[in-house]
Amino acid sequence: MKLRHSYILSLCAIIGFVTSCSYNNVEELYPQTGCDTDSLSYQNDIVPILENNGCIGCHGNTASLDIDGYDDLKITVDNGSLLGSIKHSDGFRPMPDFQPQIDQCLIDKIEAWIYDGAQNN
Repeated sequence: MKLRHSYILSLCAIIGFVTSCSYNNVEELYPQTGCDTDSLSYQNDIVPILENNGCIGCHGNTASLDIDGYDDLKITVDNGSLLGSIKHSDGFRPMPDFQPQIDQCLIDKIEAWIYDGAQNN
């Protein structure tokens, strides 16, 4: 019985030692998403996001809320409804309508473009 007790204690000590040592690398545990939000352009970055996610398809020049063009989009940027809607924030109608929220990286890009002045570039 004493030998068995000693064996169990030794086994627990070995398991504890082996599992307590780790060399976790932050980059491996939390890899970068690859979402580049620097130097965004309205024409090259924002318009494709709006086109590829159906925004302009529903909110084109015949819709009651037109975002097909910089001047029209800027109105929704300035009043906060673009960001509020795509982030599904309280008080805003979630967009895309009846769909899940668009990819977080795309939201981050639109938000960065807005915070950088929402330039028509």
